[in-house]
Amino acid sequence: MSLYQNKYRIESIRLKEWDYSNPWYYYVTINTKNHIHFFGKVIHEKMVLNELGKIVDNEWLRTMELRENVELDYYVIMPNHIHGIIIIEKVVETIGSIVSYCEIKMKRCTASSLR
Repeated sequence: MSLYQNKYRIESIRLKEWDYSNPWYYYVTINTKNHIHFFGKVIHEKMVLNELGKIVDNEWLRTMELRENVELDYYVIMPNHIHGIIIIEKVVETIGSIVSYCEIKMKRCTASSLR
């Protein structure tokens, strides 16, 4: 691990030789800021989504409606993050732009719930 602004950081695990706009299956994780449990709780080994978690679930599924070149495979919402598989079928957008959109929507949802 290297230091950035006197803090340890994990090096990127992205493959330098891979073009992430290629049609393929991409496993993504989106974390909440400071790993705060915004999306619900695990009760008796089962994730129970709160209202914000339900919004995240709905927005994740809307990804296919908004992008004709994307399919979604398995995903799971946890108290402070979401894991999912995004399938890019043809090059229109990069995986980065798709994940950025999801992050922005999640930030807006969490910000509005804190007001």
